[in-house]
Parts: sequence; C-alpha cells; structure tokens
Amino acid sequence: MKKKMFIVVLIVLASIFQSCSKESDKKSSGSGALVGNDKTIAFVPKQLGNPYFVAVKDAIEEAATANGFKFKSNAPDSSIEVDKQIGIIEAFIAQGVDYLVLIPNDATAVVNVINEAAAQGISVFLVDSGAEKSDYVAYIGTDNYAGGMLAGDWFGENIKGQVAIIDGAAGNAATTARYKGFMESVKKYPDIEVVTVDYGNGDMGTSMSVAENFLTAYPNLAAIFSCDDQMAQGAGQAVQAVNKGDSIVVCGFDGSPNGAQAILDGIMDVSIAQQPRLMGKTSIDYIIKLIDGEEIEPIIYTDCEVVTIDNAADFLEWH
Repeated sequence: MKKKMFIVVLIVLASIFQSCSKESDKKSSGSGALVGNDKTIAFVPKQLGNPYFVAVKDAIEEAATANGFKFKSNAPDSSIEVDKQIGIIEAFIAQGVDYLVLIPNDATAVVNVINEAAAQGISVFLVDSGAEKSDYVAYIGTDNYAGGMLAGDWFGENIKGQVAIIDGAAGNAATTARYKGFMESVKKYPDIEVVTVDYGNGDMGTSMSVAENFLTAYPNLAAIFSCDDQMAQGAGQAVQAVNKGDSIVVCGFDGSPNGAQAILDGIMDVSIAQQPRLMGKTSIDYIIKLIDGEEIEPIIYTDCEVVTIDNAADFLEWH
C-alpha cells in the first residue's frame, strides 16, 4: 500500500514538473520573458544630459533586461554633436549588436549609418525623433507636428500679442516638426503675431541667453514657445529676471518632471507632455514583435496632452 502511494506521489510530482517546464519553455520563447536570448540592444540618444533622454534610456534598459536582452548605451555630450553620434552608432555596428534604438540628432545625416546597420543585418528602430527615408523598421514616438499644433491651439485660445519661438537645433527632426506644427496652427488666430525665432540647441543656458535677446528686442512680448522643457526653463529664468513673469507666458514641450515643477514654481506656465517611458518600453515591445514574425507598422504614435498649473502635480514623474 505504501509502495502504491509512493508511486502516485511520484506521478503527481512529475506532472507538476512537466507543467512548470512547459511554462518555463513558453517564457523562453516567442514573446515571453526570455525572448531576448542574450541578443544585444544598443541605445543611442541625442545626449544624456537631458533627463528626458535618461527616462527613455531607463525604460528601454528595464524592458530589455526583463526580456532577456543584453543592453548597451552611449551618447554624445550635446544634441548638436551629429558626427559624434554617428561615430557611436558606427562603433555599435562594428561590435555586431543585434538591434539599434536611435534618437537621431540630425534627420538627414543619420541616413547612411542607418542603411549601413540594416545592410549588416541590424534592425534599427527610431524613438522620439525621426529620420529621412532609410532602412529603419519603425518610428515610435510623438507626432511632433500634431504636438506643435496642440501648442498653437492653446496659444490661440489663451494668448494675444507678440510671440517668440525657441527651436531646438538645426536638423533636429522632432523640434522642427513641433515648430512647423505650431506655425501652421497659429495661422488660424489673428491675435497672435510670431515675431522672432532662434535656436536654443536643447540647452537651458543657451536658451536663457536667446530669451534675454528676445526681451530686449521685443519689450511688448506676450509669450515664448520653446520646443522642449529645458529650453523653456531657460526662457522662464530670463523672464523672471526682468520681473515679467506675470505678463509673459512661457510654454515648453515634454511634460518633464522638472518642467512640471517649474510650472508649479511659476517659472513656466504650460508644457505639451510626451510619454518618453512609454516610447522606450514600446520600442522593446516592437523588437519582440519583430522576433515573433509579426507585421509592424512603420509609424507608432504615442499621445500628447497639455500640462498647466491645474494638472502639473500629475507630471512630477515621467509618463
């Protein structure tokens, strides 16, 4: 009797082990937790001095390692270092990484290196900022043109008078699209006059100097639209320095925690929020879809929304 009971227990345990083994196999193949199978994903953003790009990096790294990929990252020191970014990408290609996730500093200059990667069998995904026609798999991020239009509509409903714009950097696809969307939108509003535009190069100090020049040249300025939150914070500091915080509206673009805090502190008034963490995670989701043989749309958009004093507290962490 005891022998029979022992055999039954062994059968039950074997059944449980087999079930667990099958479940483990599922997690190590297809779209499960170990789908990466030690393949390497390299991430190259514009820079890592801007917390926005750090948020994208952190989300990509978390999702990549959770799914069994190896992860590498490197970046230039500035968003205007186009050649340095290309050199970093070329180094990753030479290392034979399996996937590249890029946030290009220049939409045109990066085309050849994207095509080079694809020719080496490396799948390239673009996040946040696009590139000219080339052999990348998909773009994942904000519809920056639509985000610029959203900012323009907010200006049209809330601002009257002269407006200045601080763009990112020449060749920056994301900020250029925001600028173009904003300009297209404000055409509908006769009470808004865009009087000047200059580049802030994604840098707070540079943008503060640019804004100081705006304030000198246009003493009746009503608002400044900056194409990212770092530049908006620089503009806001310039406005505060001349005690015009109550009369000049400062708008950014990102919905960053620092930008949200700047709104709460009265340095900025509004931001157009993106979702950088969602973009980063989505890039890994789509790499897994590619591995699984699923069809992938070439453009995957994430949403924007307006951040003001009313909801800024909800954006003290990256979305």
